[in-house]
Amino acid sequence: MTVFLLLYLLGAGNLYELTLEDAVNMALERNLQVLAAEESHNSAYGNLLQARSGFFPQVSLSSSYTYLSTIQKMETYHLVRLEPDPQNPGSFIPVFEKSEMPFGYKNNYSFGLTVQQVLFSWGRLINNYKLAKHNLRSTDYDIEAKKEMIKESVKEAYYNCLLVRRYLDVLNETRKDLEEHYNSVKKRYEEGLASDFELLRAEVQLRNVEPQIKAAETGLKTAYDALKLQLNLPLDVQIKLKDTLEYRSFNADLDSLISLALSERLDLKSTDEKLEVLKKTVAIARSGNKPSVFAQWAYQYQRPFGFEDKWKGMWTFTVGLQFPFFDGFKTYGQVKSMEAQLRQVRYMRELQGKAIALEIRSLYRDLEAKEEALKSQRDNVKLARRAFEMAEEQYRNGYVSSLDVIDAEVAYSQARLSYISALHDYNVALAKLERALKAGSESPSGTSAGMEMKGAPASAQGGSAAGAAPSHGQHPGGAGF
Repeated sequence: MTVFLLLYLLGAGNLYELTLEDAVNMALERNLQVLAAEESHNSAYGNLLQARSGFFPQVSLSSSYTYLSTIQKMETYHLVRLEPDPQNPGSFIPVFEKSEMPFGYKNNYSFGLTVQQVLFSWGRLINNYKLAKHNLRSTDYDIEAKKEMIKESVKEAYYNCLLVRRYLDVLNETRKDLEEHYNSVKKRYEEGLASDFELLRAEVQLRNVEPQIKAAETGLKTAYDALKLQLNLPLDVQIKLKDTLEYRSFNADLDSLISLALSERLDLKSTDEKLEVLKKTVAIARSGNKPSVFAQWAYQYQRPFGFEDKWKGMWTFTVGLQFPFFDGFKTYGQVKSMEAQLRQVRYMRELQGKAIALEIRSLYRDLEAKEEALKSQRDNVKLARRAFEMAEEQYRNGYVSSLDVIDAEVAYSQARLSYISALHDYNVALAKLERALKAGSESPSGTSAGMEMKGAPASAQGGSAAGAAPSHGQHPGGAGF
């Protein structure tokens, strides 16, 4: 689906037409923070492969060539024969022959093959492998949590664009109404029915809205650029948002939301995996002064072999035991340190659960407050619109002055802007609550339920409630301006 969307967008040139869902899906594939987070999976998977390698034999090949410029030799003399002594008949003269025995040869070749296998490691290998698996799961939970945070950021950026766009629409409508009112006052002025002050005030009010429109246009460009940053799009492309700022109902009780978050929060699951990592780390530390057994088979093919200048091979088989039975209490200290870190993370896990409940409770109350404010602003729009229409009618009949119409128009415009702002704030609050049901925030205050487990070692870092899902629907009176 996303690939098809990207191909469609590329075919459309520099215009990107996006729904909110399209923007979220695009961010999950293109956002730089998501791409960076996904690389941590590759790193953790690499660590898993390293840990798994301990179960397999370690095979290595070696080869060498050595040239000796000087060969040490041993000279020996041995009796060859006895010759008669011509000066002493009956005597013999021994005849010796000199020979040399070299201790080596100038050209030396060697090829070797070694196979080593751990037979018993007191649980170090299996615990290290399980540690890597838990660390990989923790990393994947962290990645999914990061994606939930990006979803919230994209939604907020999208809503900001819709907010400013609606602001701009209201300001343009206000300018149109003020132009009509200015023309009406000008006509009455020419007929002698309006004063200079009324005409001047109408013109001033019309001119006052122009800077607001310019500011809104600039703000809209900035909001679009912020959204492009989240989507990792070039700033020179054009974006067209297909969705509108609407009310989305959300019906769920607080207790069910807290239970849902405590069972589904990705950062909580990640912490549970970090706890398992620490447990395995403690087990590995305890095996530090325990024996291990290994076997090794080696084959050597070389020339010269012994004292002969010819190719020949031989093999050896070794079974070894390593037992560091006393290490100066190093293992004892490591175990104590890791057990303390494990207890520390357990305390943090308990705090994390309480922080999640507090976060959900706070966001739920904030959403309720935003919804009440939205309802109030909706009613204000109706009242302000009615007052503006009455002021226009009474002005045409000569019962009120131009100033009354301007005041009513300003109040109506402000009511619509306040409603749009309240609708935006409600949607942002809802997005925060939806994110909080799955992942923590990145607040630096330390009160976020997505806190980092500082007690974890470096290796460790690295059921739905009924009615909880929001439904899209038109807020009563939501399109009434």
